[in-house]
This record gives sequence, structure tokens and C-alpha cells, in this order.
Amino acid sequence: MVAIFGLLTDFGDRDPYRGQLASVLLRRNPSCQILDLSHQVDPHNIPQGAFFLRASWPWLPRGCIVLAVVDPGVGSSRDIVLLRSRREYVLAPDNGLLDLLLRDVSPDGLWRLGTKRYSGASSTFHGRDVFAPLAADLAEGRDPDRLGERLAGQDLVRLPFGEAEVEGNRLEARVLHVDRFGNCVLNIPESAWKNVFGGRDGADLLEPVSVFVTLVRAYNDIPPGSAGLLPGSQGYLELAVDRASCAERLGLESGDRVVLRL
Repeated sequence: MVAIFGLLTDFGDRDPYRGQLASVLLRRNPSCQILDLSHQVDPHNIPQGAFFLRASWPWLPRGCIVLAVVDPGVGSSRDIVLLRSRREYVLAPDNGLLDLLLRDVSPDGLWRLGTKRYSGASSTFHGRDVFAPLAADLAEGRDPDRLGERLAGQDLVRLPFGEAEVEGNRLEARVLHVDRFGNCVLNIPESAWKNVFGGRDGADLLEPVSVFVTLVRAYNDIPPGSAGLLPGSQGYLELAVDRASCAERLGLESGDRVVLRL
């Protein structure tokens, strides 16, 4: 079976980092396939990386081994962890990057991995020197129980904020990601759409600005000059403006707080 490695990083495409990581995988497994999920996570933006990972998970090819390297704590005492679900794996730093995925996926294995065998690794580039060799070991059939020790989900580091919370008639959410169209992906899973907003045609946005947002099903349904709230293609609700940047219109960035009155 041909090994498939999925790469999710904040490396961008200017520097040689992505290429070096991929080179280690190809040297160990010349016939492997490399799937670039994204290298455009904003630098050190763990919640955004967690969203990219969660949104990509349902579409991964069978047997994919994901290297999720958004790792501002590289070289510190932070652990490297491994998640297995179905036949897929994710290698990630224990910094919250797995948080959103674990809210939706029941893993059949979680491990804290040993890294002493990589004592010669650069203290600033574990993606190349630790993550890639570990992923190659997995592709070669190495038993995860020989690579580390089992742990429970509650032992993992979590994000500073989880899913949106409702108190009374106020919903407090966060912007997980602003896409290239200016749509603002919120930490409101689409599965909560009917429970939270059922029967309403809109809601009052209180923060960061005061404006009414219309509940719609498609961008084209948003009234001209207005903002809308809709279920996006990535499993979460989005604030959007039709054929314009909602982020610019409302002054929002990744990580910003959003408060709605229902």
C-alpha cells in the first residue's frame, strides 16, 4: 500500500521548510504520496490550525498520516502526540491543535511519543527532524505502542477557547479563520444551527459592531449591503457579505470575539 502523508503547517511557501519536510518523507519512502492540506496557517495560530485540521478530516484519503506542525513551542518541553481514528493518524504538538477534532471524533488510540531517539534534531525544526521520521516509522508499520505511551483525551492541552457558548439570549463566539473571500468562520459547529437559531430570520450582532445579520443558506441570499450568517462548507457557521469582505466590513480578524443577541 502506498503511504499517503498529509501536511498541515504554518510554513508558508517562501522558505524551504515545506520542501525539506517532504524530502525526509520521500527519502524514507520514495513511492509515497504527499498531500498538502495547507501551509498557510497564520504563523503560530493554533486555533486556526485546529480548524483547518478539523475541516479537512472528513475528506482525508484512507490511511493518511497527517503531520500537523503549527508549533510555536518547538524545542520546549511540550510533547508530541499521536491520534489514530479509523485507519488515519495525526501527529501534532500537544498545544491544542487536536482540540476541535477531538470534539467531533472518537479516537481509537492516543499516544504521547518518545523523541529521545532524535536527540540530534534541530531545536527549531522538529517538523523535519522529528515529525517526519515518526510519520515514516508509522508508514513502515511501526506499532504506536513502541513509539510512546498511551494517554487519555483529557490529558491533552486544550485551546484557550472551545465552541461558542450561549448564556440567556447572548451567544459569544470566536473567529476561527478569515478566508480569502473575507468570510469569517466562527466556532459554531453547523450541527448547532437548528438548535441555536431555529425559526429565527436573523440576530443582532453586538460586538464588534452593532448590526443586524440575516440568517441565510447561501451567500447570494444575503441582502445587498447587509451581513449574513450561514452554514459554510467547512462544518461551521460563517459571517459573510455577498461578493465583498465581511472581515473588512465588520473589522474582524482570526481570534476576535463576536457577540450575538438571539
